[in-house]
Amino acid sequence: MTRAETGTAERERVIVVGAGLGGLATAIQAAVRGHPVTVLEKGERVGGAAAYSGGQVWVADNHLQRAAGIEDSVEAAERYVRSGSAERPEFLDEDAMRQWLAAAPMVAEHYEKLGAVRWSTIAGYPDYGYPERPGSVADGRYLTAVFDADRLGEWRDRLLLSPHFPIGSTYQEVLAGHIATAFGSTAEGSTETNRLLTFGPGVVGGFLARAVAEPGVEILTSHAADDLLVVDGEVVGAVVAPAGGEPFELRGRVVLAAGGIDWDPVLVKEYLDLGSGEVGSCAPTTITGDALRLAQRAGGAVTVVPPGYAPMPPGYPSAREPGFAFWHEHSLPHTFIVDAHGQRFCDDSLYFDIVRRALDPDEPRMPCYAIWDDQHRQRYGTFGGATDGHPPDGQYPAGVVTSAGSLPALADRLGIDRDGLARTAARFNADAADGVDTEYDRGGTVWARTFASDPSHQPNPNFGAVDTPPFHGMPIRFMQVSVQMTGITVDSGGRVLDGTGAVVDGLYAVGSCAAFGTSGVGLNSGYALSRAMTLGYLAAQDIAATG
Repeated sequence: MTRAETGTAERERVIVVGAGLGGLATAIQAAVRGHPVTVLEKGERVGGAAAYSGGQVWVADNHLQRAAGIEDSVEAAERYVRSGSAERPEFLDEDAMRQWLAAAPMVAEHYEKLGAVRWSTIAGYPDYGYPERPGSVADGRYLTAVFDADRLGEWRDRLLLSPHFPIGSTYQEVLAGHIATAFGSTAEGSTETNRLLTFGPGVVGGFLARAVAEPGVEILTSHAADDLLVVDGEVVGAVVAPAGGEPFELRGRVVLAAGGIDWDPVLVKEYLDLGSGEVGSCAPTTITGDALRLAQRAGGAVTVVPPGYAPMPPGYPSAREPGFAFWHEHSLPHTFIVDAHGQRFCDDSLYFDIVRRALDPDEPRMPCYAIWDDQHRQRYGTFGGATDGHPPDGQYPAGVVTSAGSLPALADRLGIDRDGLARTAARFNADAADGVDTEYDRGGTVWARTFASDPSHQPNPNFGAVDTPPFHGMPIRFMQVSVQMTGITVDSGGRVLDGTGAVVDGLYAVGSCAAFGTSGVGLNSGYALSRAMTLGYLAAQDIAATG
């Protein structure tokens, strides 16, 4: 007998696997609609990849834009998203895109009215493709939030704090100065700084506080979903494995919200085709592909997107948890990126262009290398400006960077063709004199000049000569952020689909574990969190309507 045949008036339990933004949004809405909710979080702390993120939530035509008189529309957003996916249109689900874009403004305002968040816009922050791409806008689509950690009570110490962003600082402060300086503080700052949660924790903190305040919601940390219970093709519950305890069964509909595949090397190799020396992750180490494996066991399909479309910025091994950090400084002046032949191949001020070109299946450029000079080291620091606390004019972490007194010597030590590197540097430095990159237009986008730049360096805040010894370099490692684009196949409401396109009854997937049919291969910061929140709401609404 299926759920629809039971006729029971009792609201069915909702089991949410993962306590990131998508999972918490699902839990809140399901509870508001009268369902008891159990959230299973494998880690000791909650927040997931969203808590480690920059907390950007991209919502076109949102209520704050309208209040400020900023012109936007869902139709313009559709043009923008569609243009970003034009290279591989087969990965864009038009129905899912329209559902997401139409619902997201209402959903963002709905959670604000519920008290889960108090949104603010990131003023002056443009779409990635502004102004070139149709439907792009200069301002207003990025939402974020600031949250008082004291409101979490006993949950305050159970929320993950990002090691990658300066918790307590705001985007206004980041955009006012160059990126390396802005990232000079960390989540391990003073108690007073940590009381003010910004970036990812600022968004997730409010959703967590609202979820734990809801009587129908229980959050079980250190509890993993070990398996799904399937009866006649219908998911009817989960096998729960507490850390150090005996597994038990829990009945209800299941919403998978456990993120991507970051820390499972087998899945990373299968879907990204990258080995351990080429890839890392800046996401929490609890994100190990659990959702994808659970969905497959229940008959769910996986949509596989070529790895070059995944948002994977350059990074490096770090002594801090989770073991890797972003190398934000690649976009600043006095550095460029080359392949083993010493040739540039991309606009190296844009992380998404680097990974797209480096992993192009028709002309792969791996291994590739970052090269910079001592002006860069003295001005922007040694990877810490960002997170590891290495100040400008300091020493690089041991074993990460190779240095030499000349570019030919550096090329030899890194295994790069020395003549190719010399030719590249000569052309790059000649262009740098005028601030115009005639080869790849480094610093030519409004987004790069706004966010990933040094505004004090003119005429181009992303472009400066690499000509001052000693010279430095390292192999590029791409950092996963729990958004591989590849993921569980879902419909426009987050229902999991099998290989024939049929619904796997009783099973939903929201957040980054679900394939990004909503935006196809297009990319913009904030897509992932916007969709996680929106799909969580839609999944809860569907459960309430049918169970």
